[in-house]
Parts: sequence; C-alpha cells; structure tokens
Amino acid sequence: MKILYMHQYFATLDSSTGTRSYEFARILQEQGHEVEVLTGDSQLGSLTEQQTTRFETYDVDGITVHAIRNQYENHFGKWRRIWAFLQFLFLACLFRVKHRQYDLIFATSTPLTIGIPALFLAWKSKVPFVFEVRDLWPEAPYQLGYIQNRFIYRTLCYFESHIYKRATHIVALSPGMKDGIIARGVMEKKVSVIPNSADLALFDVAPTGKIREQFQLQNKFILAHVGSMGVINGLDYLIESARLLDEQERKDTVILLTGDGGKRAELEALVAKYALKNVIFTGKVPKKDIPALIADVDATIMSVKHHPVLEMASPNKFFDSLAAGKPTLVNCKGWMKELIETYQAGIFVRPTEPSDVVQAIDVLKLDKRNDFGENAYRLAVENFDRRTLAKKLEHILKEAMKARE
Repeated sequence: MKILYMHQYFATLDSSTGTRSYEFARILQEQGHEVEVLTGDSQLGSLTEQQTTRFETYDVDGITVHAIRNQYENHFGKWRRIWAFLQFLFLACLFRVKHRQYDLIFATSTPLTIGIPALFLAWKSKVPFVFEVRDLWPEAPYQLGYIQNRFIYRTLCYFESHIYKRATHIVALSPGMKDGIIARGVMEKKVSVIPNSADLALFDVAPTGKIREQFQLQNKFILAHVGSMGVINGLDYLIESARLLDEQERKDTVILLTGDGGKRAELEALVAKYALKNVIFTGKVPKKDIPALIADVDATIMSVKHHPVLEMASPNKFFDSLAAGKPTLVNCKGWMKELIETYQAGIFVRPTEPSDVVQAIDVLKLDKRNDFGENAYRLAVENFDRRTLAKKLEHILKEAMKARE
C-alpha cells in the first residue's frame, strides 16, 4: 500500500509529545508499505526551523514528511488554537495529489478539522479514507465548557457526522470513544478500537540514577507525571497532594512534573505560594529521553481534570508507564481504572481527594517485590504491544483499500 498519513502534530523521538503516528508509520514501512506524512511543522523542532515556504518535504528516518508552516504551542489560547486549526485545514486542502497517487488516506485527530482536508484529498484522488479519533470532538470540548456557542457546537457536530459517514472505517483510541462514535449513528462494525500502545523495546531501560543525581533525589520516593500541563490534566490536584506530604513532613517523597503547557505558570505559582520543596518541574523532555527518566522514578500518575468525558482518554503516558513496568496511579474512573485494578498494576485515587495520593504512595512503598510494577509490564505485553496493534491497523487499512476496487 501507498498511504498518505495525515496528522497535524506529527512528532518524532526528538519531540516532547506523543509519537504514535511516527511509530506506526515506521512499522508500516517495515511491513513493506510506503508511507508519506502530511503534517504541520510545530512538533518537528530544528528540522523545520529554517522552513520559509508553505510546504516543504523532508526525510525523517526513511519516512517522507510533507510539512506545512503552521505555528502551534501548548500555551496558545482558544482563538489562536482555532486559527491554527483553520490555517492547517485550508493549506492541507492545497496539497497536490494526483488521481490514485495513493492507495488510501489515513487521517488522525485531534483536531476534528483534519477530517475535512482528508475527505477532500480522498475525493480528489479517488481513494478510501480511514479516520482515527483520538478525542471525541466536539463533544469533549463542549462538555468541558471550551465550546459554549450552540451554533458552533452544532456546526462541528455536522462536520463530525459527515466525516464519520464518509470514512470507510473509523479507529477509536478507547472503548468509550467507540461508544461515543456509535452514539452518532455509526454502525458498530465500522469502528475498531486501537488504543495508544506500549513500546516494549524503547522502554527496556535500566535505571541510571541520572534524574536523581540531577535534582539530588537520592533515597527519595519519586512520583512522576510525564506529559502536558494543560487544563484537562488537573495538576493542581497533585500540588495539593504535595502540600499534604509537606504538612506531614514526608521529606522522603517528591512529585516530579515534566513537560509544559498552559497551566505551568499557575502551577509554579501555587508551589511558590505553599513554599513547597517537594515538587520539581523538569521542563520539556524529548520523547527519546523519557524511558531513562521513567526508569529512575518509583511510580507515575495519570491525572486528568475531574469530569466524566475524560474517563475515555487514552494518554501516551499511561502506556509508557506500563511498558516501563512502573506502578501507575489513575485518578479517573473508566477503562484505565478497570485495567489497573484487574491486573493489580496500580492504584485508583479519587480526583477529589488529594489524600488518596499520599495513601497510595504508602502502599507502593510497602511493595518491596514490585508486584505492581511487574503486573503493569504484564498488562503492557498482553494487551498493548505496539507491534501487535500496528498489525491490527495494517489489517484495517488493507480492508479499507479494497473499497476502491
């Protein structure tokens, strides 16, 4: 197959965000398929910093990447984000494709708007289109209050339904997302679940002590949150947990926050207000350095804002933690809570009770044999091996390609 893989925020291991598209593209190429990527340049770092034209083509580890000039940062406000979405939508529609130049177009959200140029390019080149849903748009931002105008919400719902209808097949990243898609009137047989995955090879790393030495954390219990610091992450909850640890004079425990985002400045201000010494901000960490970082910590936490719509999330950090064999705290109900409790791979902590984090840390400290960690790794191997899930995607794309015959 020759596939045009569309992802507005395509990222490599040099980036500090999820690399699902990069890894799947590499595996598909290893299987003998030709993959070209159409993306914005915001996550490609130094590779595109000298780019002055609207479109430029690069070779990224054997993958042909067509990059569109499209500035985007995690700290952007609502209207700057919307402008970035619309700009990419328009420019992606201008990408030149010939009649059946590709066998199939595979587009992954977010944002939902990427489905529009994907549909247009699929129509123009007369090939099937497969759509991957990473977040339910517009339902999630609507329920979270980011979309308050009913006209805008209904317009986005129209586009969502149209994209679902026209797609040959739809990939959802969690069972909850699949249910949400079906609720829009899509037949169940048209939707498959391929969650974010665990890269068992990438995270097969022994502890080096580098992070502990860098921040002088020898003999400390480290709980890490690895990822963005946006509103939906609800990380003020973790700061409150750190405050409780400080009040109890638990000097043997620290909370490590990596990454960046729109809430980072507020979180740092809250830490300063409480005069906490047990919270550390590392800043952005390239994906290629995340395995070594997680290897050095004792446990991780998957934190989201307290809201039912976020219970269907499928965050990279959860699967990275499993691949690294680290106990994982989860502060939302839903499928991830069920997984860690079924496998005893971590502990559920209530999102309204920061004291639960303190209690969970006490439980993990007593786990001298690291049963939680071993169970986490087993969960990754049995359910989320990246290569196994990539083969499932390959099968879906092959079946979709038959639609043009």
